[in-house]
Amino acid sequence: MSLGDTMKGKKLVWLWASLLFLVGGAIADTLKLKEDFPEVYVVKKGDTLWDISALYLHSPWLWPRLWQYNPQVENPHLIYPGDRLSLVYEDGEPRLVRKRIVKVTPKARIEEKASPIPTVPLASISAFLSHDHIADEDMLKGAPYVLGDNDAQSRIAIGRAMYARGETKPGQYYGIYRVAEKYYDPETKEELGQVLNFIGVGVSERQHEDNITQFKVTQVLKEIRQGDIMLELPDQDRLPAYFIPNNKQLESSGYILSAATDTSVMSRYDVVVINKGTRDNVAPGDMFAVAQPGKVMIDKVRRKSYEETANHFDRAFNSDDERVSLPNEKVGELMVFKSYEKLSYAIITDSKVILRPHYLVENL
Repeated sequence: MSLGDTMKGKKLVWLWASLLFLVGGAIADTLKLKEDFPEVYVVKKGDTLWDISALYLHSPWLWPRLWQYNPQVENPHLIYPGDRLSLVYEDGEPRLVRKRIVKVTPKARIEEKASPIPTVPLASISAFLSHDHIADEDMLKGAPYVLGDNDAQSRIAIGRAMYARGETKPGQYYGIYRVAEKYYDPETKEELGQVLNFIGVGVSERQHEDNITQFKVTQVLKEIRQGDIMLELPDQDRLPAYFIPNNKQLESSGYILSAATDTSVMSRYDVVVINKGTRDNVAPGDMFAVAQPGKVMIDKVRRKSYEETANHFDRAFNSDDERVSLPNEKVGELMVFKSYEKLSYAIITDSKVILRPHYLVENL
């Protein structure tokens, strides 16, 4: 029987999941269970899909395959606190089945729909989904900007009227941002985007002549300054709580450019910026390996040294045969959760060591 014939016999609700992993290459990965996995697990508030899958799998990002062809699960990505998960085998493949115990009341049904557990901790990524931005020149050119207030104050307090200039929508909430550092490609030196630091929130109240809008400041994290940029905030109810992992294949390796926060080292559940985006067909849910670049060594007959710490003489006078590179070493994994044209935000889902800027982003 062909793969196409087999998939035709499956329920339509599972077709999207099957295709996702076939196209992404995940079907080639074997589900390897941990020796000490629980026979039964009751989902708790605060759990994530990653936490639960890590109890069963050596590669937690393969969690959708535990539910992929299970007819008992209508929505494999929606798991709720209180769900009772049990491991069974179907055609030799491990599958998780669940038993949901809910009271048959309208209130229970509403609560159930409102609180599925997320893929990864939302506390780690929510600010980057809802507030933080990476902008290009076109976005900045057309964005409204802060003019000031009628008290000529350098600091604008919560509840005060503030004025901005530019096209705005009545009643819309806007994030207030300050233009910060730019990102450049480590190899080509191409400008990839500009960081916008989140300053606060304002809601447009009244529009005036000369494209001026009166705003009420509703949240302030830092001092609002003249010239700060204003961008529409997304609808909080539409922010994604889960992501379907996908084994995306890159045409060429990328880099971790930096941590998304003010730190030079990164570990599990930290957010990073990578130099791959939508133009590289990178999308939320895409999984990649993180590799520590192999050190370059100068291998002289009587002296071995790392190129970065070698003396000036050894660096200047060495043959091609004496200069060797150690292999790259996989030290972690990450998942993209927000993509721009040339850059993406990703969360580190696994790290064997402390990760640093310019570590490589490679195919799993």
